[in-house]
Amino acid sequence: MNIPNIRGVGGTEVVFIRETNFIKIGDKKIFQFEIEIGAMNYGFDINGILGMDFLIKYRACINIHKQMLSFVA
Repeated sequence: MNIPNIRGVGGTEVVFIRETNFIKIGDKKIFQFEIEIGAMNYGFDINGILGMDFLIKYRACINIHKQMLSFVA
């Protein structure tokens, strides 16, 4: 089992790495994707964080004004 430390804006955190069968975001379903699972105690409710590796690989487009995430075909 791989238990690395990751570093972000909020500091460092210990995470567990797992491969999922799939994740679904809106209508987009992505199979066999590696995720990092951590405590995520940031003082507000959050279900997860999409990292740049995911956003770039799956050609995500973020519309800040509309607060929407879409995927380029």
